[in-house]
Amino acid sequence: MRVTNNMITNTVAFNTHRAIARFLEMQTQMSSGRRINNPSDDPVGTIRDLDYRAELSKNLQYRGAIDQALNWMGSYENDLDDINSMLSSARELAVAMSNGTYDDEARQASANEVKSILDRIMQLSADELEGKSIFGGFRTHVRPIQLSSTGARYMGDTGNIEFQIDSASKLPVNLIGSEVFLKAVTILGEKADLNVAITGATLLANLDGGNGISLPAGTIRIDDLNLGLSSTVDLSTATTINDIINLVNAQLAVDGITNLTAALGQEGNNIKFITSQNGLISNQTSVSRLNNGSGIQLAPGQFTVTDGAGTNVQINASNVATIGDVIVAFNTQLSLAGINNVTMQINAAGTGLEINDTNGVPLGLRIEEVSTHSTIANGLGIIGPINPQLIGQDLRPVVSFNITDTVGNTAAQLGIRDSFTSDLVGNDLNPILTVSSLVSDFNNGNGLAIGELIIKQGEKSRVIDLGDPLIVTVQDMLDAINNAGLAITASINADSSGLQIVNNDPNRSLIVEEVSSGKTAKNLGLFGAADLMGTVMILLNALENNDQAGTGLLLEHIDNSLQHLLNQRATVGARSLRLESTHSRLVSQDLNFTKLLSDVEDADLSKVLTELATFENNYQAALMASARIVQPSLLDFMK
Repeated sequence: MRVTNNMITNTVAFNTHRAIARFLEMQTQMSSGRRINNPSDDPVGTIRDLDYRAELSKNLQYRGAIDQALNWMGSYENDLDDINSMLSSARELAVAMSNGTYDDEARQASANEVKSILDRIMQLSADELEGKSIFGGFRTHVRPIQLSSTGARYMGDTGNIEFQIDSASKLPVNLIGSEVFLKAVTILGEKADLNVAITGATLLANLDGGNGISLPAGTIRIDDLNLGLSSTVDLSTATTINDIINLVNAQLAVDGITNLTAALGQEGNNIKFITSQNGLISNQTSVSRLNNGSGIQLAPGQFTVTDGAGTNVQINASNVATIGDVIVAFNTQLSLAGINNVTMQINAAGTGLEINDTNGVPLGLRIEEVSTHSTIANGLGIIGPINPQLIGQDLRPVVSFNITDTVGNTAAQLGIRDSFTSDLVGNDLNPILTVSSLVSDFNNGNGLAIGELIIKQGEKSRVIDLGDPLIVTVQDMLDAINNAGLAITASINADSSGLQIVNNDPNRSLIVEEVSSGKTAKNLGLFGAADLMGTVMILLNALENNDQAGTGLLLEHIDNSLQHLLNQRATVGARSLRLESTHSRLVSQDLNFTKLLSDVEDADLSKVLTELATFENNYQAALMASARIVQPSLLDFMK
């Protein structure tokens, strides 16, 4: 193939252009410091470059949102801290003013301080950030809490303001005012105990705060320790208190125990066993229970049987424990002494001892103490002559009973498993309150002073007369409260011991107070407020009314409000930690993406410098070679 001048020129021109292009490319990378200056430089790298820059741009937006969110958290932390300080001051005032040493003037001064505290809390509830209310939800241009003479009302909504803090999650940054200031932190009456009385109709299943006793009931044994009688009572068919009492009394009568009766206790919350001192003794009667429980002196424990002449027998009774032991000791020791037909026994009335001399000719014996220091014969009521009979004095034993369980633990659960020498007052059986319980059965049947109370919910209030004669049962009382036209629910509390009132309106405070100088709300355990704002308001009212008792009752409500504030602050703290953690993670991601971006687009300057020198030499060499290969002619200049 013939190589023409044109071919040579084109080849030289191509090589020269390629050399200068490579030289210029290296020169561009050297001056810009970037490997990719045009998409065509590295199409795949360009795509990766754009992805990394997009991630860095998004992270910048997220970090800006986090910074703004942290401003919200800082505002909330400051406000909640101030409210906590205000409420703690209110608690200190309540503690001091619940002390009876302070007078009306001191409580009025404290009321002024609480009024300032209330005003400050209202100011904080209206706090703003960048011209927007931070407690109003989405309604950022309204005052969130509205105060009236009867309570507080929330005017905002429940909207959550969320910030996008990373690609996968949004974080709500605002606190809802109703949650902070009006959330129910106390159930009014939750711990109330009206001490409803036991009646005969009270179900065994309703005892012990509703835990009841184990059913079917078991079997108990009642022992008369004086007379040696016992009665075993099967209570398995019993379902009410009356069943227990009737079954016990019926079985006692069958078994001859006539001086013990089961009944309702006068305390109104127990079963009582009523005893009667019948003065009867038996061989089982303990000598320690004689003489109305004083017993007898067993030291030296001897007395003498004598005829004043040759017969002089000392009876040793120092180790006796029962009447039976006394009789055995007397009869045995006289027989061993050779004195026959003189015996001791319980007298016909069953109230003391008697000694009979049945010899054809009475022996003319008499009972004497062995010394002036001995009192045992006198204690046994047998001082004097046996002529031919000695009727001892009444020994007046105190009754002695013992109640035990034989099957199950019913006696223990009924609070009557015990030994007793007088009436047995059983333990408090703590019956539950039911809707059918009578108002007259409150306070263990002694009744309570019940009249009017006032319920305030936000801007609404109702006076309810619970002393109305038509209100007879607990259900009547609940109906009167629930029909008052407020968003509340009155019911029996979880312990089934009293009434409680629950606020069904999350946007309004709930307060239960006395009317004038009444005590109905306090007697029913309903006095107080369910929320933070209501608590401060009722404390203010209590101090203004010089209500020492009411001030003391509010301490628990203030403590609940302080705990609620602590929970809110914990929520803010948790959000702040998450924001800070996410911010740190985004900063780390920025560093990683920046490094990846640098790896993709930045030039290796040392390498570029070397290649630039090489391509410059190549270009110079190409020019020199071209000058030698392509020699200009006259025709080149004539074109």
